[in-house]
Amino acid sequence: MHLRIISLVFAVQCSILAPVQAANCQLQNLAVTPLQPGHYEVFHATGKSVELRFNSVSNDAHVDAFPEPPLQILQRASNTQCEINAGIWVRKDVYLSRDEQLLLTHEYSGSNDFLVFYSTRDCSKLHELDVSVSTWKISGNLIRTEKQDGKRRSRQDYALNASCLPQTMRK
Repeated sequence: MHLRIISLVFAVQCSILAPVQAANCQLQNLAVTPLQPGHYEVFHATGKSVELRFNSVSNDAHVDAFPEPPLQILQRASNTQCEINAGIWVRKDVYLSRDEQLLLTHEYSGSNDFLVFYSTRDCSKLHELDVSVSTWKISGNLIRTEKQDGKRRSRQDYALNASCLPQTMRK
């Protein structure tokens, strides 16, 4: 009997927490702007408690990618930071989860493109999704990819799970 009550409490907690966790995994596109107006060496994007900083040697206000590591993640509340030391980050494709625990960036090198998921707490790489030769779109906690291979077109949809990582949706 005691085990049934514990199981019931756990099931209720899961049903209550799952929508909350899903809401925290909503991805929001961030504007990346110069840290100081008129100066184009450092760009940043901000959330409520997190600031991202990108380096640029191009000295161009309209730069579209940042190939100069590191990408810095600054936690405002704790006044701590961590760094990501690899990647060419696409300026228009920087996303932060609603709870600001997850950073998603579009990164590329040569002919390879990836959506890369990082923890904002310690900059650890959590997951990468290969989107090479694909178009893709992020809407809230959903990611849709489409790939054209000759005459064949394939589509794959992903939903962010409770850990805010992509999980293949069944067709």
